[in-house]
Amino acid sequence: MDAIDKRMVTPVPAHVASQAAVAAQNWKLLALYNYYRLTVSGGAAVLALTSTPIHPFGVSSPELFLVSSLIYAALGIGSLITIHRGWPDFDAQATMQIFGDIALITLLMHASGGLSSGLGLLLLVAVAASSLMLGKKLTIFYAALATLAALVEHSWGWWTRAEVNMSEVIQGYPQVGMLGIGLFATAMLGYTLATRLRATEALAERRGVDLANLTQLNALVIQRLHSGVLVCDRDGRIRMMNRTAETFLGIPQGSGRAVLASVSAELAAQLAQWAANPTRPTRAPLNVETGYTLISRFIMLGEPPRQTGTLIFLEDAAMLRQQAQQLKMAALARLTASIAHEIRNPLGAIANAAQLLGEAAPQGAEETRLVRIISEQSQRMNVIVENITQLSRRDKVNPVKLPLQSWLEEFMQHFADTLSVPREAFAVYGADGLQVCIDPDQFYQIVGNLSQNSLRNSPPYNGNLLVKYQCGTGPDGRPFLDVIDWGKGVAEEIRDKIFEPFFTTTPKGTGLGLYIARELCEGNAAAVDFFPGPGGVGSRFHVTFARAEDCGELGIL
Repeated sequence: MDAIDKRMVTPVPAHVASQAAVAAQNWKLLALYNYYRLTVSGGAAVLALTSTPIHPFGVSSPELFLVSSLIYAALGIGSLITIHRGWPDFDAQATMQIFGDIALITLLMHASGGLSSGLGLLLLVAVAASSLMLGKKLTIFYAALATLAALVEHSWGWWTRAEVNMSEVIQGYPQVGMLGIGLFATAMLGYTLATRLRATEALAERRGVDLANLTQLNALVIQRLHSGVLVCDRDGRIRMMNRTAETFLGIPQGSGRAVLASVSAELAAQLAQWAANPTRPTRAPLNVETGYTLISRFIMLGEPPRQTGTLIFLEDAAMLRQQAQQLKMAALARLTASIAHEIRNPLGAIANAAQLLGEAAPQGAEETRLVRIISEQSQRMNVIVENITQLSRRDKVNPVKLPLQSWLEEFMQHFADTLSVPREAFAVYGADGLQVCIDPDQFYQIVGNLSQNSLRNSPPYNGNLLVKYQCGTGPDGRPFLDVIDWGKGVAEEIRDKIFEPFFTTTPKGTGLGLYIARELCEGNAAAVDFFPGPGGVGSRFHVTFARAEDCGELGIL
């Protein structure tokens, strides 16, 4: 398959690419013009060397015509070398070539009888070339220089007091004037056309650079999607897929183009069924060998009968269920938080009234026992309200990268001081160098709830370790934390219920500690699982975190 470029987007500055392209085009144009010069000079040299002169070439001065054509050809050959080497720079070479053309064409025209030979038209080509390669001022300068050269050549006989027919000279000035007008018109029109062509070329180059950058950006976006993306042609060959699709289907990167049926026969069958009936109801989840359960969606590329292929999206069903659960629990948390807030005020009033009633009741009376019951149950109810209120914070997650070793050291000291438990009852292993992506406040509550559960089921401290925090990295590269104790453990018949809300095995428990820990983990793209200790003694709560490098990409609620 054609792998998407996985490099970061590095946009090419449009002005840099445009300048380089313009420079290359200028040198190419100068080379093409030099080939024209070689053709003209070579043709003139051949005409000069023929035994029988061809009218009107060289009729006035064969020797001057021969020398001028040979010099012209030599300059053209020399320009081949200088253009290939790129030295001197472009402006210098173009200036010298145009100046040489005007001078040598004027000599060839003079040796052939003047303007009547028709060689003056070659001056138009030289001026047009200058308008394409040089600036506006130089273009006008060379148009004026060519006009002046034509005027001097036409008046040369009169200036040198040679025997000339003055009536023919005078009659030729309108022709010189028309040539001059043509030269200036060619210069202005050529420069205007060249300016527009350069602007159009620069715009096209910028658009090309922008399009290339946009294509690279789109490739990166597709590559980083959490959904699998595949493109298959009409024959079922995979033309492109992103990294997520490779992970879902278990295809090694760079394995070459493959047929969809050889990668996943079930997915190919679903594609064939969809192609036969695109309006068919939702297809069954797709179970692949890598262990993922996928939901497939198909989009036709092109319109029938010119269908060019199919775009396939693959969604992880487990992630979709998790997202739905997160949305449901977020709404439930907000609802319960609002109810808890309404309960808190009357609950506080009941607690205060019970306290006042206890102070007024006679010592040892039955009323004192009842007041104590009211106070204890009010306090227990207040704990439940506090726990429910904490659930509303699971949808307000601010994940950051946390160094696990230093964070756990600080947590153990604070936790031990809060519960008046010796610091030596806690220990951490394997956390050095590990980082996790999680909300620090919610992480404290998660580890605190798991640690309290471990202490509640552990024997009293007598110098032995009560809670062990074992850290590491799983096969998928995600860091984990195990909270281990050696207490009485959890009976097998209730292990599936310990994360349910309000399920507790202690009379004074609320049944919300482990439930809140699980919900906060899910809100941070983490997971918590329970494993019994060896021989059913003790417990191990296994927390799997998101990778630290994915911290900026988490779609956390």
